[in-house]
Amino acid sequence: MQEGFVNIENGRLFYQKQGTGPALLFLHGICLDHQMWNDQVRFFSNRFTCITVDLRGFGKSSLPAGPYSFHEDLNVLLDSLHITDPLTIIALSMGGKAAINFAIAYPQKVKALILADAAVDGCSFKEFDLKPVIELAKLKGIDSANQLFLNNAVFAYSKKNDSVFNRLKKMILSYSGWQWLNKNPMQYLNPIAVQQLDRIQSPVLIITGEKDIQDFQDIATLLHNSIKGSILKTIKNAGHMCNMDNPEVFNELALDFITAHQ
Repeated sequence: MQEGFVNIENGRLFYQKQGTGPALLFLHGICLDHQMWNDQVRFFSNRFTCITVDLRGFGKSSLPAGPYSFHEDLNVLLDSLHITDPLTIIALSMGGKAAINFAIAYPQKVKALILADAAVDGCSFKEFDLKPVIELAKLKGIDSANQLFLNNAVFAYSKKNDSVFNRLKKMILSYSGWQWLNKNPMQYLNPIAVQQLDRIQSPVLIITGEKDIQDFQDIATLLHNSIKGSILKTIKNAGHMCNMDNPEVFNELALDFITAHQ
């Protein structure tokens, strides 16, 4: 396994690279990091080059220090790792925003997208509300805020499995809390991504965990209706963290889709 840091504007990104073959890029959810994909890296690295990354502001990567965007950071990462062929991006939740933006900004670099319980810029939530977490961070500190986030309904199904929940707990409780206490200088596409979904031309697989909250089910339907030719699948016995809750089914779904579009 290769790991290290890639320099980006005003910071650096931590990455791990493992395996050989066509490249797969894995993008994590909010307050999480590259470790959420461990089950997938073990499964795919015997046939593919698996690249996991801590997005800016998370894990071992730099905190935001000025305007930035995930898709531009990812472009620098791939160029630095000499990934020249179009690749498949596998993304969950917040990582879905990064994947979608990258596919719109750099369509020639994307072979296929797998969007699991994904979010998309410009699409608001009804249930998933981070305001209480932000308010608690200001009142009682980051540790209390991270604990509150860990208790969010999106992780309810994962609590049924001690092994999965302990892995989640480790990532979330170690989060820096930067986003709870700072205004995020994130730069968005113009028009915002939700208005450009019809521009995505690559094959897209959309996955939801059957037990995820309604917000992410609704976004999956929106993505499916907006992205021509996309496929929508639901994984039983899985919540928001579908790749961790039911990795066997997730991995087989993803592998079937990837091999069909190589």
